[in-house]
Amino acid sequence: MNRVLKKEKTENKTSVRYFEGLNLWIFAAVFVANVFFQLSEVSSSLFLYVGTFIMLGTLFFLDKDDYIYVFVSLLSVLRFSTIFGVSVINIITFVYFFRSYVFENEYKSEKDKRRMPMTVVTAGIVFILYSLQYILNGNQAMRMSFIAIKLMFFMLYMVDVFRDLTDRKTAAKKFMNIQVYYVAGVLIAVFTSILVNPAYSLDATRMSLAEGAGVNQLGISLAFCLVFVTMGMTKVRNFKEWTVLAAAALPLLYYCFATQSRTALVGMIITLASVMTLGYSQKRARLPITLMGIACVVVLGGLILFTEGTQLHENIMLTIERFMNPRGNDISNGRFDLWAHYFEILESDMRLFFFGGPIDKYGGVQAHNMFIEIIALFGLFGMGIVIWMYSTVFVEIRKAIVSFGRGKIRLLGFLPLLVLFVTGMASHTLLNTEPTVNFCLGVAMIYFYGENDLDEDNVADNDDSGAELITKRKGYKNIRRMDNRYSKKFRRI
Repeated sequence: MNRVLKKEKTENKTSVRYFEGLNLWIFAAVFVANVFFQLSEVSSSLFLYVGTFIMLGTLFFLDKDDYIYVFVSLLSVLRFSTIFGVSVINIITFVYFFRSYVFENEYKSEKDKRRMPMTVVTAGIVFILYSLQYILNGNQAMRMSFIAIKLMFFMLYMVDVFRDLTDRKTAAKKFMNIQVYYVAGVLIAVFTSILVNPAYSLDATRMSLAEGAGVNQLGISLAFCLVFVTMGMTKVRNFKEWTVLAAAALPLLYYCFATQSRTALVGMIITLASVMTLGYSQKRARLPITLMGIACVVVLGGLILFTEGTQLHENIMLTIERFMNPRGNDISNGRFDLWAHYFEILESDMRLFFFGGPIDKYGGVQAHNMFIEIIALFGLFGMGIVIWMYSTVFVEIRKAIVSFGRGKIRLLGFLPLLVLFVTGMASHTLLNTEPTVNFCLGVAMIYFYGENDLDEDNVADNDDSGAELITKRKGYKNIRRMDNRYSKKFRRI
């Protein structure tokens, strides 16, 4: 009884964990920067420089370990927060490495020599050298080399984030905060788009953040956020936490419909089906998941039945219509024909098949498939290097997380990677910034999700008096096991 009371006391102290340790100044800076980014789309490009200046100025007041929060908060506005081909995300990454390895001289510190994983560096350098072949084609050589350099820095940065963690408790908290900033960043981007430029959002046939910002990519971002939120619902401690997650899930759910993206809808279906089945197998998660299922049915059913004639109703019904009755009976919206076109060109030109080539070799139209685009741009050999690069990142992140004792795996933990690769079948190359970051977060989720938030070790960490009770309980279990073992021997005698 005492232990139960202690545990309840601990849970009350951390009733809404998702709001703990968050920096409100980061949210404020991201909101203001998003407003200026949106203004640059409808007015002068000068606003773009102001928004960028605000985000860079924010970095000087933050610890470099908090840069990742600003980084993930801006992923959804990547396409229109770019100056001279360099995005705010690129700048944050370069500032992080400059501050770590030049300004603060961390490379000279004994304990920080682990910061540069040579396997990732080696694979990245090989890919950069491989991309130089575009010089021979005389087309896009600088652009492809810059993509390779940028990709290596992104990978090193994400690996560095996890390698810098020291213990289970702080690691789990930081990873949870990354998810919160990621989801909040997407919601802030959508809200500021509606606030500043509703023509691209609620007033449009299909919601987007800005002209040319990518309706499908926004839908995928929203679906990926929904993955984190629904997975969080399987691990909540109390109703307050469930309410917080539900408050985030409902707008994500609607905005996915507002984009009318069939790819996002597929991601949503996979997410909800996986959580409802695999999550429901966890006894402690059954009530939150049941409530989530009821809430989805009630909200979507209510919007369909009682909002007829509104933009809300139209967006939901058009998305369902696009999925059930696609134009020209082509669910791929022409992607199947486009993929066949790519394969025909690759089959007819062995050099392209093995080494790849610029997009104008394929008619100047992107394949809208992350796997085909990698093969088309870099060929079979380049595909092997890409697999090598991402494999090294997977291994390094796994080693960093397992090193402080988080090594359990549950099948549902693979959901982010599943959604990433399934939606990638109708999206763009994995080598882009957001899919790469999503890959790294998906790898981390495999191992972080495997841990039970109510494990005895965590209760002991949160409450000193609880630790003593847990120790006694473990001791009692050990005595009982010994007693049972010896009783079996006595029965044999």
